[in-house]
Formats: sequence, structure tokens, C-alpha cells
Amino acid sequence: MSSPRRRSADVQRISGPGELLQAVPYLLGFHPSQSLVLIGLHAGRLAVTARLDLRDAERGGVPHALDAMIRGGSSSFVAVVYDDDAVPGDLRLLPWAELAGRIHLEIAEAGADVLDVLLVSCGRWWSFTCTSADCCPADGQELPDTPSAFAAAATYQGVVALPDRTALEAVLAPLPEAERQAMDAALAEAEQAAVRESLAGRGRRWEVSVKRALFKAARASGAAGWAGPGDHVAVRFGAALAVTQVRDAVWMAVDDRRLDGRPLWRELGRRLPSPYDAPALFLFGWAAWRAGDGALAGIAAERAVGSDPHYSAADLLLAAVTSGVDPRRLPRLRMPRSA
Repeated sequence: MSSPRRRSADVQRISGPGELLQAVPYLLGFHPSQSLVLIGLHAGRLAVTARLDLRDAERGGVPHALDAMIRGGSSSFVAVVYDDDAVPGDLRLLPWAELAGRIHLEIAEAGADVLDVLLVSCGRWWSFTCTSADCCPADGQELPDTPSAFAAAATYQGVVALPDRTALEAVLAPLPEAERQAMDAALAEAEQAAVRESLAGRGRRWEVSVKRALFKAARASGAAGWAGPGDHVAVRFGAALAVTQVRDAVWMAVDDRRLDGRPLWRELGRRLPSPYDAPALFLFGWAAWRAGDGALAGIAAERAVGSDPHYSAADLLLAAVTSGVDPRRLPRLRMPRSA
């Protein structure tokens, strides 16, 4: 589930189903297949977008998604079934018509408005709610070839639509396990060194030093040509982010838009072994979620929880993503002064 990407164009620049369908891959971050996509809107603006596997939609997963999206601010919906294997032969007998009817009913029962329910197959689209041959011919309508204002603006602003969800997951794919585990000994030594500094009364100085280094590296990671951290730096940062106070200082800066650092968090999340990768994955996910990229945030949170099942911050992020919480509505976090 994802909130609309803030950098992308306003939904009010979308005119008609064809342009809306052009926008879907940019909203999700990838081109969906064998999917049900629910587009939630409020007062004509995008609120939350969710994707379910068609199998999950058939098994009753739609009401839960709708509840989460309504809590996230959606009051009306467009539902889209994506299935390239289902080519309609008759407008009156569209594939997935039973599912479409059930979705229509479930949206209405949830107290929201149904704007349309669509089918997309092999580059064409059909409406389940329209039976007029004048606007909805039996052989469907072609998806637009010319980029809409939304798609053009999204591309210009750097928002990309990857080929599929697998390609999106690959953005955070970890390095081979052997390469990651080779850092275990160095990480253990880095943690022991931090403990020695604390026992010697220099813990505060160590913490300030590593925070400064993290902030500097995070800001530098956004520059063109950034080469990523070396192994020594990755180990230092991995051990540092395992300290809650250090992680929280970075988290608050990310949440307050004083810092982004997603290229750095991504590299650390891919290179560090479990459970040291969890804090970096969480920071990447939180920054992505605050930026409106809920799909990638969810993948980062899932990986963090998979790495460390007891990582409560990642649980919080995963709950925010799956519950459809609109990041624009959540107040910025504040750390107590004593922390």
C-alpha cells in the first residue's frame, strides 16, 4: 500500500480513465500484473493507493484493504483489475466480472463512493460499470501512447515506474550472504570499541563523533557520482546505528526533513549482515514513506522485520504502511529533551 508520491503531479491534472491508468505505475513504483489496484481519493485528490494479488483479492482481502485506505483518508475509489491472460471476447461477459461486482458492493458497504471499476489486459482497458458502446466499445480502448501531464511531470521529477514488483524489490536486494557475513568480526570489534570508549568515560564524545559522521555521509550520498561507503565506514556506521540513541537522532532528522540519506541507508541495508542491516533498512523505509513512496517503504520495513523480528521501529513503519496512514497527516516526531 502506498500514499501518493509527493513529487508526482496532482491528480486534478488527470483527465479520464486512460490517463488515470497511465498514472498507476508511477503511484505504485512498478507496472502491476495479476493485480487488483485500489486507488483511493478524497475531494478529487489522491489519498492512498493499494495493490493486492488477484488471488488475495479473490480470497477476501479487499475489505481489509478498503478499511485501511478509508482510515488513510480515502472517500471514493477506482478499482483496476490487471490480467494480461484475460482478454475479453464480449463486453457483457468481461473476465473477473464477479470479482468486480463484489468489489463494487464492498466499497459501497464500507461507506465510500465507487467512481469506476476497470479491467486492463494486453494494453487495452474496459469498464465494468459502463455498457455504452459509444464510450466503451466491446474490444476496449487502447492505453494512451502519449504521456499524460501526470506521467510527464512524474518522469521530469525523477519518479520512475519499474517493470514489476520484483524489480522494485531488487532496489533493496541484499548482497550475497557470504559477503555480508564476512563483516561480522569487524562489526563485533567496532561494538567492543564503542563499549571501551564508554567505560573510559568517552561515550558521549564517541556518540557525537559518529552522529556527525553519519549526518555528513547521509548528505553526501545524495550527490551525483557518490561511490558509496567503504567497508570500514560501513562497519562503523552499522555498529553505530545499532545504538538506539544514535539511530533515534538520525530518525528524528529524517522525519523532520533535515536529512534524507536514502542512498546511504540503501547501501548499508544491502551490505550489512543481519541484524545490523535492520536500522539502515528502517531509515530508508521511513524516508521513503515520508516522501510518499509507500511501496518501497513497505519492502524496506518487511526486510527489516525479517532481519530482526524484534525491531519495534520497523514494526511501527510496517503498521503505518499497511494501515494506510497518510504520512502528510502524521505530525512530525519529536524526541524528548532527556533522550
